[in-house]
Amino acid sequence: MKGKGASGAGILEYLNGLQLFSKLNESSARSLADACRFRRLDKGEIVFFQSDPSDAAYVVRSGRISIVLDGPDGREMVIDEMRAGEIFGEIGLLTKKTRSVGAMARSKSELLVIPREPFLRVVDHEPRLARLILDITASRLQKSARREMALAFMDAQARLARHLLALEEQEQEKGYVTASQEDLARGTGLIRQTVAKALGKWRRDGWLLTGRGRILILNRKALEELDTGRLD
Repeated sequence: MKGKGASGAGILEYLNGLQLFSKLNESSARSLADACRFRRLDKGEIVFFQSDPSDAAYVVRSGRISIVLDGPDGREMVIDEMRAGEIFGEIGLLTKKTRSVGAMARSKSELLVIPREPFLRVVDHEPRLARLILDITASRLQKSARREMALAFMDAQARLARHLLALEEQEQEKGYVTASQEDLARGTGLIRQTVAKALGKWRRDGWLLTGRGRILILNRKALEELDTGRLD
């Protein structure tokens, strides 16, 4: 299900409320708002595929978007998750490269779609916006480096513990993680059976409770110690 969902005035108001775009001068803001539209997606709907042309950037208005990397063995790995107020897809616009990852709606979502040329025109005339985008890029590179280190040097349980803790930090309700075993497998590069085995052990040890796509962390300290390699 797709659609604009709002007038130009509504888009301008939304842009002005975003930290990234809140300091644009009036003409830049209006020009950008006139070029944008809202897009609604159902759960599981694809925003773009890996290797697609980079023709737009996106801001999550509501819902959650998974950033997905296709592996050489055909498996998908979720390498990031975008939530309300966060921008994604902008790097491809700046580098003029095709998409290096894919993006998919993890839940029913709504996005602000920012076409490439209007976005680049505003970046050219707004140095502060360019600096903010560089800050976002640097933060994501650091996050990517930590993820690659985990994949290279951490065993399966430590990787899963780190991923659970990272997901818990993003939840509004602390102590809970909303993710299925398949989601956790995609986020750690593990197979589902390995995830199920680790969760089963931790459940028996009293570290967590599991339900339908929802995990309650009971012993955060144990997961943290496993993550940092201090647990015997």
